[in-house]
Amino acid sequence: MTKHGFDFDVLVVGSGHAGCEAAFAAARLGMDTGMVTMDVGNIAGMPCNPAIGGPGKAQIVAEIDALGGEMALAADNTAVEMRVLNASKGPAVQSLRAQIDKHAYAAYMGKKLRELGIRIIEGMVAEVLVDQGRVLGVTLGDGSRIRSRTVVLCTGVYLESRIFIGDEIIESGPMGEPNAKGLSSCLAQLGFRLGRFKTGTSPRILKQSIDWDLLVPEKGADKPVAFSFMSVPKTWNKTVCYSTYTDERAHEVIRDNIDRAPLFDGSIRGVGPRYCPSIEDKVMRFPDRKRHQLYLEIESEESDDVYILGLSTSLPEDVQYLMLSTIPGLSRAKITRPGYAIEYDFMVPSQLSITFEVQGVDGLFAAGQINGTSGYEEAAAQGLLAGVNAAMKLRGEEPLVLGRKEAYIGVLLDDLVSTVIEEPYRMLTSRAEHRLYLRHSNADMRLTPAGRRVGLVSDERWRAYCRKAELMEKGRAMLEAKVSGKAIKDWLRSPGKYIDDFFDQVPGLRGLPQEVLSEIEIEAKYAGFIERQDREARRLERYLDKRLPEGIDWRKVRSLSRETIDKLVRYRPATIGKALSVGVSPSDAMVILAMMRSGRLGPRAAGGNEERDKLAAGAHRAEMQEEGDRGQAGS
Repeated sequence: MTKHGFDFDVLVVGSGHAGCEAAFAAARLGMDTGMVTMDVGNIAGMPCNPAIGGPGKAQIVAEIDALGGEMALAADNTAVEMRVLNASKGPAVQSLRAQIDKHAYAAYMGKKLRELGIRIIEGMVAEVLVDQGRVLGVTLGDGSRIRSRTVVLCTGVYLESRIFIGDEIIESGPMGEPNAKGLSSCLAQLGFRLGRFKTGTSPRILKQSIDWDLLVPEKGADKPVAFSFMSVPKTWNKTVCYSTYTDERAHEVIRDNIDRAPLFDGSIRGVGPRYCPSIEDKVMRFPDRKRHQLYLEIESEESDDVYILGLSTSLPEDVQYLMLSTIPGLSRAKITRPGYAIEYDFMVPSQLSITFEVQGVDGLFAAGQINGTSGYEEAAAQGLLAGVNAAMKLRGEEPLVLGRKEAYIGVLLDDLVSTVIEEPYRMLTSRAEHRLYLRHSNADMRLTPAGRRVGLVSDERWRAYCRKAELMEKGRAMLEAKVSGKAIKDWLRSPGKYIDDFFDQVPGLRGLPQEVLSEIEIEAKYAGFIERQDREARRLERYLDKRLPEGIDWRKVRSLSRETIDKLVRYRPATIGKALSVGVSPSDAMVILAMMRSGRLGPRAAGGNEERDKLAAGAHRAEMQEEGDRGQAGS
């Protein structure tokens, strides 16, 4: 019991990715920390794909690492393969993706919880105890109470969750685990608005039932890579990921059985993630697509299960077998666990404060999918900030709050608290108006001081940061040297010029570590584009009150994302600011402004000439999203 008469200073509800990072942060900041989980054998589980990273998400993992979190180190220690996505493009859109041994990852996280002295309690939280607007702890399903000065809800997709496999509806959490009963009702009685979302997963199939020789092996990274700035990068030459495609035969099976799909028969009420649709949704929404790529990922050395990325489904199991039988390499596939959809309650995230404390109940925080997000990475980032800020609140110190220009985590936070979230929120690079600056490669330089301020960054990590920062300054000074009357940093903006071209003129450059050379070269090549992007972001802020033309059929406007068009059609926002508030991305808002400035957006222009619209908006989008990548390539 703490000196204040409570069992804990910080009590974390849930043991998923948000829960682990929240508990780690609180414990490392000196809080007596507890964790309640429905299954002590399911720490940091991966009920969906066994992977960490990807576009936008890899940057979040690097930011968690820079702040002193654990996810990046866990991924580096348990990965079986890593790949660099968008490797042919520039660093702003390149992202690292690791295929993880899910059982090793869970064991790693469980070990860390024990090392930090976090007390793990098995049970189901049925009630949050609140007195006069202040949280006091929780009540478990068996009636026992746990008193805590703060509570962090990290309940994932378990709140009143139901699983759908065809016409079979099961009261269950992911992977057949129990669901959480009672807590939704308690939150509603406390006055919080709840919603209902849906996500899903693919069938797992038996490793030995796959014809591997008919699949295409996907090679790992051919250069040394790592998520954490404290890990030693290494190459990955072990092939554990393979690809194949669906074709018209599989699509015909889906169309013939679409009346048995709960997604289409009205059984599922929750809204699913736009950017991770089920295979039946893809086939019905995009009938012109003749095939869809699938990736087969081995889940663990301790398991014979193989995950099929891209084949999320809630079709009946017999239809799943029929579908698999048409896919090259999977004609003999044996399902060990059918794909399913899962529907669950979440708290509308506009009820959060910028510290992840829930408005209206002092000391109650929420992180992860309970806030309407999707993804392990997004959940972990929220957990870290919620755990830090619960501790900072108890210490009476300034909270850790990140802005949109500082971090992808800041974009995530701002989007959750200030925009309309209609579907499970997923981080995309297009959501970050400062994405050329918010790179994986510079996350340590951006955020380590913030982690150090709150006390999460260890002395070892801080020494590594200071050493690199010192070398970066030396390298930048060397790039000021003149060659043929022009600074090296300016030469690097020219096509075909690279930093090693200047080793002979400035010998000191050759002695800098590769990570420093790479980063100062990126800074130099990107400088002009980052300045331009910042100007555009400031311009967007000035035009928040700019009225949108009336009478536009947004469905006929080209060069906007489908998500933006859906938001504009549904809400009919009157101004740029209102468009942003309903979830239109900053990059699309900038495109709209560019089209308005060029006179190409109006009731008559909107659907009149597709090529004209592309000319009006395409150059602007390229400037904001692609031009920096070409600059890095030197073209």
